[in-house]
Amino acid sequence: MFKVRLARPWLCLALVAGPGLWGQAQKANEAVRPKVDEDPDKDLKELQELLNTKIISVSKIAQRPIDAPGIVGAVSQDQITSYGWTSLNDVLGSQPGFSPSQDYDRRTMSARGVFEGWNNNHLLVLVDGIPMNDNIYGTAYTWEVTPLFMAKNLEVMRGPGSALYGSNAVAGVISINTVKAEDIQQGGKARLRFGDRATRSLDFLTGGSADQFSYVASYSTMATNGNEYASLDGSGRVLPGGGLASFNTRDHRNNDYFFAKLDGLFNLDGLSLQFHQQRWSFDTGFGWLFVIPDVPESMNEQRQIFVLRYGKKTGDLSQEYSVRYQTHAIDWNTRYYPAGSAYAPGLSEYLKTSADELFVRAQGTLTWGENGSVVGGLEANRFTYDGDRAHYSNVDLNNGGSFQPSPDGSPIPLRGFLQWTQGDPVLRTAAYLQVATGRILNDVLDVTAGLRYDKQNSDYNALDQAPSASGAYPQKKLDYSKVSPRLGLVFHAGNDYSFKVLVGRAFRTPSPAETFGANTYALASNIHQLQPETSDSVELASDWILNKNLNWRINAYQAKMKNLIGYSATNNNLSTNLYTLTTRGVETELLWASGAWSGFGNVSYAKRVDETILDSSIAASRDVTWLPSQTANLGVSWKGEAFNVALSAHYQGKTLRRPSDSNVPVFATQRPGSVDPWTSVNLRVGYRLGSFVEAEAGASNAFDQKGYLAKNFQFPFDYRIDPRTVWVGIRLR
Repeated sequence: MFKVRLARPWLCLALVAGPGLWGQAQKANEAVRPKVDEDPDKDLKELQELLNTKIISVSKIAQRPIDAPGIVGAVSQDQITSYGWTSLNDVLGSQPGFSPSQDYDRRTMSARGVFEGWNNNHLLVLVDGIPMNDNIYGTAYTWEVTPLFMAKNLEVMRGPGSALYGSNAVAGVISINTVKAEDIQQGGKARLRFGDRATRSLDFLTGGSADQFSYVASYSTMATNGNEYASLDGSGRVLPGGGLASFNTRDHRNNDYFFAKLDGLFNLDGLSLQFHQQRWSFDTGFGWLFVIPDVPESMNEQRQIFVLRYGKKTGDLSQEYSVRYQTHAIDWNTRYYPAGSAYAPGLSEYLKTSADELFVRAQGTLTWGENGSVVGGLEANRFTYDGDRAHYSNVDLNNGGSFQPSPDGSPIPLRGFLQWTQGDPVLRTAAYLQVATGRILNDVLDVTAGLRYDKQNSDYNALDQAPSASGAYPQKKLDYSKVSPRLGLVFHAGNDYSFKVLVGRAFRTPSPAETFGANTYALASNIHQLQPETSDSVELASDWILNKNLNWRINAYQAKMKNLIGYSATNNNLSTNLYTLTTRGVETELLWASGAWSGFGNVSYAKRVDETILDSSIAASRDVTWLPSQTANLGVSWKGEAFNVALSAHYQGKTLRRPSDSNVPVFATQRPGSVDPWTSVNLRVGYRLGSFVEAEAGASNAFDQKGYLAKNFQFPFDYRIDPRTVWVGIRLR
């Protein structure tokens, strides 16, 4: 059902599109939506307004997307509402170049022919311009644990962004611009939803002004029984009569997010304080080692983030000073192996720990003319880990330990989860400079050139050497440094067409978890051999506003990603440089509006042109593997006097495996040699009941497509996509 074949992707360049740059903004105090025939060009005007919306994530200077030296699109809150999107993954899954994937329990987003694993850290998430990736794993939290209810709009930049933002900005940068008090109508808004598999969510946002400050507060919570079904796992457990045994996956999830912001007014203009409280609990799905747990687990995490900013503009000179403090707490009770396995009583581990990070930035910007600017800044990070509150197992998992079960079943104390860096802060410093000429050569050319230097250094405990009589380990030094250049040439043919030539380098420094993990089955470090990742890319792009109805974009790229890091298949959870991949691709997108109708469509194609294998457990391939080389998206929205109907579809092409994925014959026979293509269709219907109330209903994967996401390496299963989910809700404004 709904299979689509794109055997000649170059013929699909006429199918263009991308959900990014349009939407229909609601009028501030309308009781009900006006009739379409009162202003037949209303949606067209709003399309033009959003095509001219100024974005800042690409160059830190406000520019229209067509003028920015990058591949970028804006997504409005109205579009998020119309299509029923609730997470960054929902938005990215409708953009060109991205495809849904999964690793362990996490729903990740792969990009441009490169599989994205559990850390999901080749993306950088910004909130009001401040980096928000996790401090322990470097993770970009793009699934439902980061809600969209607090967002005024989003900016999605595809491709490298390290020249301005440093580590993690490899596959792209997602910028969340939060709501301001002045944007809130009627005192606030709220939404309540219920759906299949006990899925329920509540979102609330309010704001206003008081004395010297305006304020915004938002709270979102979600819970679900998840996608649970009978499946094989990687344990090799067999039935009494022979044959591999199946077990029910575990996927219960819940999360909540509290956001509050104060913005200074009058004498305090330019001062801002934010607080983020993010908490989530989850099951591990197929298990931490792809062995479905035989007993319930308890996996809980939370982050608290404080951001203090001050900005001042004097004429053409702007200054910004930012401080962000982040603490990430982990409370895991993990079940790795069941009873009766290699560990007769089973293997469990309990960990309660936390780590802190302090980030500071000072930035200055000088502007002139039309988009002429100089941006320069200094940044510093300080990551600290001071040990665990509790850490034990029924097996001796300490570095150099016996890895044998406790003889009497009593808990065995374990040393620090990140002991390599315990007591020794990890320091990162950076300096960056970017110059943009603005329009030159009779307003035909705009040149942007930037350069950033990042350095990370730390002392660490040499756990692989003998400790002193006092128990202290010898101290060693670890240093990483990277230079990230960028060059963007934007050629203009009038106000409605641009051609872009973009060259850049991005990098990702190994996260603290990848570098310093110890005394645990959850992860293992490779501190002496692990190298940073880099990505060198060249991109050609065209952006054309054909008329008031249509915006067409097309871009081609080549990206060489070196030393990609993942968990090794032959060493349990050892962080390893797996391979270097060179990929070429083309992405094309179309945005359109006509009367009460609007929509998007996009097609993406990626081809592997070269690779170098760095991990002996992986066999080389000439193809894009573990994710599809072809994807497509389509969205259509209609808005009437009271009704709002939106339909979107995602096509995931055929996914190939590597030859090494079939090295275990008993596993290889349990799944096909490739993952079949599939198409998922989503539907949302809204009905205005009155001035402040809208009823809504919808279905994700409305036709219950039985699709799969590829599991990499040699396992007998793939990840089944979520089945049809029907939901109902109510929105209050």
